Amino acid sequence: MKRGLNCNEPRIGGTACANIPKVKNTQILRVGSGRRADPPYPKRRRFNILSILLVLLVPLCSFIYFFLPRNHHKNGRKPPPGPAPLPIIGNLHMLGNFPHQTLHHLGKKYGPIMSIKLGYVPTIVVSSPEAAELFLKVHDLVFASRPNLQSTEYLSYSGKGLAFSHYGSYWRTVQKLCTLHFLSASKIECFAPVRKEEVVSLVESVRKAVTAGETVNLSRKLGKVIEVMMCKVLFGQSMDGKFQFKPLVNETMLLAGVFNLLDYLPFLAPLDLQGYRRRLKRTSNGLHAIFDKMVDEHQQGTYAKEQKPCTDFFHVLVVQAQFLKPEPNYKTSPNPEPKPKAQ
Repeated sequence: MKRGLNCNEPRIGGTACANIPKVKNTQILRVGSGRRADPPYPKRRRFNILSILLVLLVPLCSFIYFFLPRNHHKNGRKPPPGPAPLPIIGNLHMLGNFPHQTLHHLGKKYGPIMSIKLGYVPTIVVSSPEAAELFLKVHDLVFASRPNLQSTEYLSYSGKGLAFSHYGSYWRTVQKLCTLHFLSASKIECFAPVRKEEVVSLVESVRKAVTAGETVNLSRKLGKVIEVMMCKVLFGQSMDGKFQFKPLVNETMLLAGVFNLLDYLPFLAPLDLQGYRRRLKRTSNGLHAIFDKMVDEHQQGTYAKEQKPCTDFFHVLVVQAQFLKPEPNYKTSPNPEPKPKAQ
């Protein structure tokens, strides 16, 4: 096989290239065609994208850690001992699949009162009866309020519900209203026939199933009885066949107790990585639609046409709302988008 001509070899001495014309404007040309000439270079392109993402994420994380407001101890007091938190995520990485076991082992190491950081949220962990009594009895008023969560923004009117509102005059008013019209001894006695009717219906359905040799799922039947009782006491009617209420309640219970990353890393709110905000909006809108229909029934006199021995709790709330806010068409309305708090 012949080699290509090389004019710099000593044996040629430059004489073989004497007759080759010199070109002033030279360009580098690729030899070959098609796929061999222009490879797509997928690995190189992938590395370039990863490099760009890395270059963008490092300054972003640094900005979040050093410049976003954080909870500082303004009183100058040192927090209780606890494991050192990592930047941004705090001690979230330490919880694992069994947080109660992890906190138990950490409590043995750092004491019955321990401080950790769940993302941007400083948290105190109490792991002894004496410390629990100190928090829940001696200093009860200080720790009576619940934290602000994304679920309460959509499912509890930005924390206006009894279970999620902050302790104060508003909470005392709502608690008094619930005790007087829902949990008092007279109300419990008034709805005794409703409970008796549902229990008799349960026993009769079980008797028929046993006579027919059918299998009875007691857990499901008891859950159904409790559901009907609560609906009649709260709303004055059963929700079966009228509203798709039970799926919304199940979704509400799930979203109220699920681990929502945005509660601890609020700067990720625009991304909605877990999709819980969309589900919260959908569930909230469904509940509001049902409550609006029920308010219309009470305002249009449909409720008054039915003779009922006891006034349900929902009717009491509608009357109280009309008394406090006398608009002709009072309706519930979905919560607006949560406004950012001033830092």
